[in-house]
Amino acid sequence: MSTRIAVASTDEAYIDQHFGSARIFQVYDVAGEDCEWLESRRTESFCRGGCEGGFDHLPEALSDCEAVFVLRIGESAAAFMISHGIRVFEASGPVEEVIKQVVADHLLEPG
Repeated sequence: MSTRIAVASTDEAYIDQHFGSARIFQVYDVAGEDCEWLESRRTESFCRGGCEGGFDHLPEALSDCEAVFVLRIGESAAAFMISHGIRVFEASGPVEEVIKQVVADHLLEPG
């Protein structure tokens, strides 16, 4: 059984975007220690810094993902995504290393 996640990354290598200004999400299926990149999803970024909205389209764009990993996310944006059934994580560094740590820490397992 795999878990689908989205990572805010412009280059598929590093988590490098804040949630509100992210324009590209890399989508992965994670099964145990295996991680498979599926696709890049381009989205509109309506936030230009310090915003309290402009991300209403993201739950639909990421509806098949159980979690999203971003460099930073505000409290209201996190609550918004959680209310749509998508868990949020702040993380930085190489995508592959972050996913390995998330798996090792069992963060993708159901609560």
